[in-house]
Amino acid sequence: MNSVYNTFNNFSTSFKSFFLSSCPYLSKPCLNILPEVLTSMASSLSSNTHDIALGCKGPKFDFIQPDSVDRRIRRFFNNPNYNPYDIYDSFIKHVISKFKCKHSDGRIHIVFDHMFKSEDFVTFMITLRLGKKSVPLWFRSFDGGHSSDEAFKESLIIEGINYVSDLFKDSNYQLIFLADRWFNSSSLLDYIDSLGHTYVVRSKSGSKVKFYDKREKHFIWSEISNLFHYVHKATYYNNISYTRGELTTNVVFSASSSVSIKERTDGGQVDEPWILLTNGDVRRAIKDYHYRFGAIEFLFKDQKSNGFDLQKSNTTFRSLQSYSMMYTCMCICILFLSCVGTYYTRHKGKYYKDVKIRYYGIVKGKHRRKMSIFQVGYTLFRLARDSLRYIRIPFNFVLTDV
Repeated sequence: MNSVYNTFNNFSTSFKSFFLSSCPYLSKPCLNILPEVLTSMASSLSSNTHDIALGCKGPKFDFIQPDSVDRRIRRFFNNPNYNPYDIYDSFIKHVISKFKCKHSDGRIHIVFDHMFKSEDFVTFMITLRLGKKSVPLWFRSFDGGHSSDEAFKESLIIEGINYVSDLFKDSNYQLIFLADRWFNSSSLLDYIDSLGHTYVVRSKSGSKVKFYDKREKHFIWSEISNLFHYVHKATYYNNISYTRGELTTNVVFSASSSVSIKERTDGGQVDEPWILLTNGDVRRAIKDYHYRFGAIEFLFKDQKSNGFDLQKSNTTFRSLQSYSMMYTCMCICILFLSCVGTYYTRHKGKYYKDVKIRYYGIVKGKHRRKMSIFQVGYTLFRLARDSLRYIRIPFNFVLTDV
């Protein structure tokens, strides 16, 4: 009889070994179920407790009805004794301690934004750009969706920025924070600058700046969009007083051709150029800001339609505790599968005889990547599970920029 490799028990045991070493404070009941939930979520790619329950296999579950497993998972998600953010804190610190950046000058791009689950919950998330997508570094969830006040407080954003700054404090990486126009608060940008990091944030066109008016022949305060700028090439300004002198920053107007397709109207014309604020090199600002697009949006897609189907998850998650724990488990799975994906792309020669994942192909007439590292990791994980061939799945949680 042929042996079956990489069974559900093998994977859950590997998860458990990791948490025993990195999260020694976790209780025994938590350690007994958390690895099983993660293994099933990574296999089923679902945030629905019923799907997670059906994905639990092995001797422990052979004689238990799926409904009983479902109730057990719900109790785990709802248990107030488990702090989801503490669990993720231990996990992400281990991953970042082994992170390898691809840029020779140590530039890494940090993107933050909000994610909504209908009008039930909202999550503020800070992510690390990785390839064409991003992985979660820090997040906090709140009740109320768009009506939540807590999720939009500047103090929360600063808390997250402080956490990420501390996360990389022992490295030589240059952190570049990217955000859209809803995060252009002068106090927030000044705080990022005080930490020694770079920001590239889009400004609202109505924000006030001080500049010299040639017709009036003196300095005036006016809307930033009134600054002279070219249409077909970028325009740069250094040391501009922003929002009534609360911040001195550099301003960059992009050329029309620099604006993402997502920023264009149906007719292909650009409504307005990007107006970017930065405390870094103005010549790099537009290129850096391009890293914002697709990164966190694709992560949200992995959580929703292209992955864990968060929007269609069952009504189990009515409490903030249950939603936060489920969301944490989902983020751990995304990070784990991303680590597996980066390992495969860097060591695909080791898998050549057993697995060949074609993650590059012809897209719109050009040779491009057609699978993200998350999708590569998920494909390898599914091929490896219950396989008659031994296919190595690394549980060292090493994340490499690609």
